[in-house]
Amino acid sequence: MADTPRRFAPVQSAQDRRRFFRLDDQLQMSLRRATEDEQRGARARGSDVMADVDRRLGVLIAAARVQAPAVAELAELLNRKLDHVIQTLELNEELAQRASFREYAVNLSACGMALSCGERFEPGEKMVVEILLPPNATRLVLQARAVKVTPRPDGGYDLKADFAGIEAEDQEFLIQYIMRRQSQLLQQMREERELRPGALAAATRDSSGNS
Repeated sequence: MADTPRRFAPVQSAQDRRRFFRLDDQLQMSLRRATEDEQRGARARGSDVMADVDRRLGVLIAAARVQAPAVAELAELLNRKLDHVIQTLELNEELAQRASFREYAVNLSACGMALSCGERFEPGEKMVVEILLPPNATRLVLQARAVKVTPRPDGGYDLKADFAGIEAEDQEFLIQYIMRRQSQLLQQMREERELRPGALAAATRDSSGNS
């Protein structure tokens, strides 16, 4: 009888294993349902659109300086005014976004997350997750897909979600944060363990001196 060929589990690289490192942390986050454009993956980057508009305006204004200087000056003034309006709107949008952030106790990896939230998401539903990562409140915007949603007795929901189509740079940034944060937490635990015997000895001495 022929020998049954042995099956070997695929060997995971160090990079693959790092993607699944998990961290329990407290983070400022914002969750919302993805828009129709975001669900289709048609996310036009506003900065790219405005950069293209600025380039085309510059070409037209340069041509107008030769043919109609007054029109060119008018266009430049209108462009400055528009820039001021855009900056004001961007500031208001940033303030509104920060107001939507709240602190979550999250179990985080470079592949997904698990947390409790007040809003119900349906399994398979796409969402946009924004995270402010310490220490500099670096803003990370990720698309995610709800995998499991479980009602809680308090009326909230336990949500498990996978990050969908995460960019390699964003994933590496998350991995680096998780590894750095894990190192910090382990160092804190070691310091606390080292302090406990000393604190116990001091308490024993105080008790002996008072008796």
